[in-house]
Order: sequence, then C-alpha cells, then structure tokens
Amino acid sequence: MTGIRLRTGAPRRMAAPAPPAPPPTLRSREPGYAAVEECLAAHVAAPRRSWIERLLGIVPLRAEAHAHREQALLERGVGALLTRLPADWTVLHSVPLPGGVVPHLVLGPAGVYAIFPQAAVDASVWVSADLIAVDGASSDALLRAEAAVTGIEQCLGPVLVPGVAVASVVVFREPKRIVVRTPARAAKVLDAAELVPWLRSLPELCSALLVDRLADAAELPTTWLPEGAETLRHALRWERLEAELAQAEVRRRRGLPILLATAVVLSAATFTGLALLLPAVLPG
Repeated sequence: MTGIRLRTGAPRRMAAPAPPAPPPTLRSREPGYAAVEECLAAHVAAPRRSWIERLLGIVPLRAEAHAHREQALLERGVGALLTRLPADWTVLHSVPLPGGVVPHLVLGPAGVYAIFPQAAVDASVWVSADLIAVDGASSDALLRAEAAVTGIEQCLGPVLVPGVAVASVVVFREPKRIVVRTPARAAKVLDAAELVPWLRSLPELCSALLVDRLADAAELPTTWLPEGAETLRHALRWERLEAELAQAEVRRRRGLPILLATAVVLSAATFTGLALLLPAVLPG
C-alpha cells in the first residue's frame, strides 16, 4: 500500500506537564511597593505637562505624586537598613491591612514589629504617651502605628502564641532630637539609624520553629486580606518615571541659563528701544 509509513522503534514518550508555579507571596514586594503604586497612580491621573514645561524641564510630578515618591524613597532607605538584620529575621514590605499598609514588617526571635518611617527630616520630635509632635505640629503617627498592632494580632492570631511581642516602631530619618517624656504604650520612637541595633538587642522570645511559622503565615497575601493582595511588580514603570525625572533635570539645567540669557537680551533690547523712543515722544 502506498501513502502509509510504518513506525519503527519505541513509541515517543510524552513530556510530563510542568508543575504549576507557586502562588506569589509578599516576599516579592520590594521596599516602598505601596508608595510606588500610589505615586504611579497619582502621576497617571495628573494633568500632563505642556510643551513649554517639558522644554524647560519642569518636574513632571505634581504635588501628590511627589509626596508618594518621597515616601517610597524613604521606605527604600529604611528597607536597606533592615537588610543588616541576621538571617533568622524575616522582613516583608508594604504588608496590607484592612485599615492601611504596614511599610515594613519584621519577624524574628524578638517577636513581630511593624516599622513606620516618617517623612520628616532633621525634625525635633516630642513624645508623651499617645501624643507626638514633630517640629511643634501634632502628628497621628503613634495612633496609626498602635492601631496597626491590633490588626497584626488579629491576622496572625492563628499562629501567635502568648508572650510573643507584637509592637510598632515609628522611625525618623536623621532627626535633630527625640524627646520622650512618657513612652508610648505599644510603639517605640527611634532614629532610623538606631533601628537595627535596637532590634538585635531585644531578648529572644520565639524559637526558630515559631519564627518560621510566623514568617510562612505572614508572607501569604490571604493572611491579611480575604481577597489576597496584588504582588505584581511595577519596577519597569518606576524606572521609566525615574528616567523621565532625570531627563527633566538635565533639561532644566540646560534650559535655565538659556532662559536667563534670553531674558537679559530682551530686557536690554527693551531698554534700548525705550531710550531711543523717549526723545522722540517727549517735548523738546
């Protein structure tokens, strides 16, 4: 018969299907994840720059997006400090709670700590119980930090054991001074530079097994929100925004001298024109 090919040899084996990829966890979130997300959203929603603003290098970020970017950079700096913790500590970033976001959550032998960096730099900080003032202005940083403790205890309740500390830490970058009249109930106020040494100095309360159980639960998005949380990265969009900011800075540096020189030339031309016009206008 023609048109029929006879098969020879062993039958071909079908490749085994690839195992499904593990679901993403909060470990994939980089420091400042939530602040970057808010910055990008505010930037997209803001009015675009005019051609003259682009030409002169006017900063493309409006006030709201700029504030979120500053917070993201601050959290990235604190996140870099937290990498100095020993390997038996787990650090998660932008942990979602029903009432907000915990910028940094650290879990280790000394317990569970929520870290809240503050944007104020070179500030004078005064603390009395649940009251905190930054450069003389009242702040709700302690209240928000202490409220997060309740949320963390509720979400991690199934794996928490009695005696394990759950606390929050409010940190300031390069403060001028921190005066604590009366310590806060559930929060610590620190210079960011003192954060890691302070954490390492705390007494051990958790076994290595308990720390692992806490970390395994904390990294799951569904531990914090019933519907889970977005864990996709937006590094590419952030890099494009940073490149746009750098380009605007270059244009500003180049365009400002040209703008000033043009203004000088126009001013001189106007003065010369007036000097020539006045004799003809004024009565002799």
